[in-house]
Formats: sequence, structure tokens, C-alpha cells
Amino acid sequence: MLARQQPDEACRGRKGERGKRVRRTQERRTAETRAALFAAAVSTIDRLGYAGANNASIADEAGITRGTIAHHFSTRAAFMAEVVRWVFEQETLAVRDLMATRHLGMRVSDWPGLLWEVFSRPSGVAVMEILVASRSDPDLAALVMPMQEEVERNGAANFLHRIGAQVTDMAAIRLVVWAIRGMTMGRTFITDRDGMEEAVALLSRLIERAVPTGAFEDLAEL
Repeated sequence: MLARQQPDEACRGRKGERGKRVRRTQERRTAETRAALFAAAVSTIDRLGYAGANNASIADEAGITRGTIAHHFSTRAAFMAEVVRWVFEQETLAVRDLMATRHLGMRVSDWPGLLWEVFSRPSGVAVMEILVASRSDPDLAALVMPMQEEVERNGAANFLHRIGAQVTDMAAIRLVVWAIRGMTMGRTFITDRDGMEEAVALLSRLIERAVPTGAFEDLAEL
């Protein structure tokens, strides 16, 4: 549960300052509640699957009252769409952190292993389950598909800018991104985790052999 708000001396100033302080606190509390719900949704979907992750089980996982989801989101589809957006944001931060701390990503052969480490987390599996569910849920698809396209465009642009690429080739990016996302789902059905990681390593070696320079531009020219 969220911590009970304590009185703050700074709130005892002028009325305008007090109002501003209260608004910031409420926004922060709302953001914390939403983040807790998103994290709980990921954990619950990973444990029970998309169909089994109902609002009650997610709220219980988050330690929040069961009516909270309905209070913050108009429909289940709206909630799940925001889970997808939140996961994409978390994945972007995780990739950026791995690139910086491990000095990875400048060679295209780094990408399979880099993305596998991020996408194979419970959050990546949860996103795939939500995307698959949108195929049979028009309300969910109407929210998720445009978001997915926007995230893909922005993510690709940011990533290519970060590695200093001079061209944009979505086919090359999708080749790696969706190969790895697909393997994260495969892990659900294949118990040989080491074997799946060997497949990721093989993809890295194939890319290295095809693009020995490591440059994205050379991958795009294949």
C-alpha cells in the first residue's frame, strides 16, 4: 500500500503555494499507483497468462483495492494498452542502460544478445501475450496497434541516433527485434533455456559473419 501522506511545513505557506504542493503530491501518488498496477499486471500475466490476469488478481498482486483499476482506467483494454506502453518505456531504458554499462550495441551482432536480455524478462513475455490477445479483441487492437507502430518508429529512430547510424532501414531492425521477441514466446513452450540462448548466440554469429564491419549501414545493404 502507498504510504500515508504526512503534513509538510512547506505546505503552510501561501494558498497558491499550498495548492501547487498538493497537486504535485497527488500526481506523484497517481503515478506510483499506476506503476504498481503495471508491474503487477506484468507479474500476473507472466504467472497466469493473459486470460487469467483479471483485474482482481492484478489488484491483489499490487496490494491495492480491487476497484483501483476501474478508477484509473475506463476499460480493461485501456488498462492493458497502457501496460504495453509502460513496458516499452521500461525496455527502452533497459536497453540504453545495457549499452552504456556494457558498451554494447555499436556492432549489429550485439543486438540479439542485448535484446534477448531485455525481452526475455517477464515484461517482454507479457507484452507478447497482450499483442496476441489483440488479434481477437477489437477494442484492445484499436488501442495497441497504433501504439505499437508509434513505439516502433520512435524506438528505431532513437536507437539509430544513439549508435550514429546514417540510414534508417526498418527491415533490418525488425529482423532482429521480432526474431528475438518470437524466441521469448518460444521459451514458454521450450523448457531448454540453454538451447534458446544458443539460438540467440547463433543469430549473433550469423549477423557477424554477414556484416563483419559491424556497421548498421552494411546490414541494411544486404
